[in-house]
Amino acid sequence: MAAEKALVPVNPPVKLTVQEKLDLLRAGIGLLATGIAAAITGLVRQQDGARSYRTHIRHAVVRRFLWRMSIRQLHFIYPSTAQNYETFSKKRRLKPDTVQLEHGAQGHWVGKKDAKNVVVYFHGGGFALPAYLAYFQLYADMLKKLNAAGKDVVFFFLSYTLTPEGVYPTQLRQAVEALRYIIVETGREPQNVFIGGDSAGGNLTMGVLSHLSHPHEAIKPLELSGPLGGAFTMAPWVSMDKDYLSYTSNAKRDYLSMKSGEYWGKVYVGDGKLDNYIQASQAPVEWWKDVKTKALLVFLGGDDVLVDAVGQFVDKIKVRRGYIPPSISF
Repeated sequence: MAAEKALVPVNPPVKLTVQEKLDLLRAGIGLLATGIAAAITGLVRQQDGARSYRTHIRHAVVRRFLWRMSIRQLHFIYPSTAQNYETFSKKRRLKPDTVQLEHGAQGHWVGKKDAKNVVVYFHGGGFALPAYLAYFQLYADMLKKLNAAGKDVVFFFLSYTLTPEGVYPTQLRQAVEALRYIIVETGREPQNVFIGGDSAGGNLTMGVLSHLSHPHEAIKPLELSGPLGGAFTMAPWVSMDKDYLSYTSNAKRDYLSMKSGEYWGKVYVGDGKLDNYIQASQAPVEWWKDVKTKALLVFLGGDDVLVDAVGQFVDKIKVRRGYIPPSISF
């Protein structure tokens, strides 16, 4: 095993200009107005609205917040993934264990790093937002239950470069390097390694699987001795196409607006072009012929704006691969 490298901040703190700080005040007033308006409209919401009154208000405010704030302002408001990991470790009285990875990323261990099975996790957030504190809390609690059930598992969280400092294929390259580190540096067998993520992290999950079968020309190939133990995604961002019906039919139900998704997607792609590594749902059926995983689990809520795109993707997987176990076993 190679010597561990010194840690270098993945996403340094952002310093806002006076104008940007003043704009935060204006945005706050706008959010308050949105909340008041939602409290009124929620009383007479239609079938296409949120299922509960409280959810209607919360999602309306979050939608406004996400598209109203600039990415720089969001980076100013939210602590980085590394900072949230440190906070989580301190609250749980755990010793943080972070690894510096190739191409500027970091990996954060949660659990016993000598566990037999490793879950490499890619967080969501449109490639613009960090992993919230709740990510670490959720998966630490999940890990506790898995360990109590006799499952020897550890989580490895990737801290990747956020946009606009990093654009495609930076994050995909970093995700591949996280997997490479687990396979090569820690010596795990592919069957004992699992990858997964939510939203943009689901995008990276499918991008990594694509790279394993069809190496990206700008990313070093990763040869495996066998398929991964499994992969899972939650509301994976499998398409940048805004023409799916669910973007409008679920517009008032989901907390993510088409406007935010479209903007974040453009920033992520940058000067590049959309391809099969970015848009899993747009890849041809043949693309998934040799997907390198024993199992693939896809979670999605019926009120998600991505439901149609994800459905299209899952149908293609089923057509090409037939039955892939929709469950993961450690």
